[in-house]
Amino acid sequence: MKLFINCKEARQICDRGQYEEISFMEKLSVKLHRSICSRCVKYSERNAKLTHLLKDSKCKHMTPECKKRIREELERELAKTPE
Repeated sequence: MKLFINCKEARQICDRGQYEEISFMEKLSVKLHRSICSRCVKYSERNAKLTHLLKDSKCKHMTPECKKRIREELERELAKTPE
C-alpha cells in the first residue's frame, strides 16, 4: 500500500472505512490525503453523516401479512376499474 494516494483512492478507502474494513496503512494514507484535500474532507464528513443517519433511522420493514393485504387491496381496486 502506498502512502500518498489520489482522491479516487481516498474515497474508496473512506467508503470501506465506514464498515471498518481498512488497514492501519489505509487509515494513515487517508488521513494524510485529507490533510491536503478539502474536497475529500467534505466527502468523508458527508459519508459519515449518511452512515450515522442510516444506523439511527426509525425505519421498519413491513411484515409479509401487511404486504399481502396491500397487494390484495390494490388488486381489488384494479378489478373495479373499467377497461
